[in-house]
Amino acid sequence: MRALRAAWLRGGTSKGLFFRAQDLPPSGAGRDALILGALGSPDPSGLQLNGVGGGISSTSKVAVIERSQRPGYNVDYLFGQVEIKDRSVNWQGSCGNLSAAVGIFSLAENLVALSLQAGQAQQIRVWQVNQGYGMVIHVPAGVDAPIQGAHGASAEKLVGVAGIPGREPPIYVELLEPHSGKPLLPTGNEIDQLELLDGRPVDATLVTAGNPTIFVPAEAAGLRGAELPSEMDYGAVLPLVEHLRKQAAPLFGMELSDQPRVAFLASPQGYCNSSAEFVEAEAIDLLSRISTPGRIHHAHTGTGTIALACAAQVEGSIAWRCVPEARRPQLTEGLRIGHPGGVTEVRADIRRSTESGWHAVGAGFERTARYLMRGEVFLPWEGRAP
Repeated sequence: MRALRAAWLRGGTSKGLFFRAQDLPPSGAGRDALILGALGSPDPSGLQLNGVGGGISSTSKVAVIERSQRPGYNVDYLFGQVEIKDRSVNWQGSCGNLSAAVGIFSLAENLVALSLQAGQAQQIRVWQVNQGYGMVIHVPAGVDAPIQGAHGASAEKLVGVAGIPGREPPIYVELLEPHSGKPLLPTGNEIDQLELLDGRPVDATLVTAGNPTIFVPAEAAGLRGAELPSEMDYGAVLPLVEHLRKQAAPLFGMELSDQPRVAFLASPQGYCNSSAEFVEAEAIDLLSRISTPGRIHHAHTGTGTIALACAAQVEGSIAWRCVPEARRPQLTEGLRIGHPGGVTEVRADIRRSTESGWHAVGAGFERTARYLMRGEVFLPWEGRAP
């Protein structure tokens, strides 16, 4: 096998190589070898020059899509984070940004029957295989995708996504019970104590929704919370990220992988985003700088915004403390997150009961997505199937 049928799509602030499950071998080393070869990993230089990967975690992703056998769902979405310098594909987490592209891929590949109409969004029910929760992707008419029969429809609304140039029809990504039946707070505590590199204690909030995420005050890392990733001292920040992740993984009941992530939070302050645009403090509810493998994210992970929207409504949490008191009653309408790319708004429906504690009924955010190419991806000799 010298080539694989594939498509290259952007979803939110991520890009990924999309496959139909039927075009890949079953799960295992053979499938991973093909994917690594297609993306150009491992590459000691970190550039992935011998594949389609872009040399950063946000562009070194794959999605494997197939018709779902689960009642009530249209397709299954399996996400893989392709390591850049290592020979491995991590299948434990999910990518919320890339989820926005799952709907248009499913329609373009005829995995879901088209019913797009002007003024209405088609709802595609997706089972997120890695984390075990349901999603509904709301795809509007006029999306930028090769969907047969949809070419005559025009978009009634265009939106921008912070960190992405241009405007596209909005795709709403809705997560159903995004903590997969697990406790929203894995320890049951609004605040847990972890240790900094020097042994001092630091308050942290651990949240399972979307992907497992650790929230700590930015000041604990010596940050203001408004820095761009290029302004950070990675020699100090990344060792702290790994130190916190190693402590928190057992509290989540999981082995350390590229999960959990760490987000540094701060109260609103004005800052310049990565497009040199000034974001007013009044336009946001808090600041977040979240980790992704080997760096701080250039914008924000989609799953991290879900976890953060849930955390912000948990009274006493790190996120709740960062939100100005006057804004807290409005958080049920949406949390405005200031990140390096700009501002993202995300909604969460959080409940609390005396029996089960905090629970997320659902959460969601608006993104855009589009096809970049489709056809065949060619494999290097080392990445060929036997």
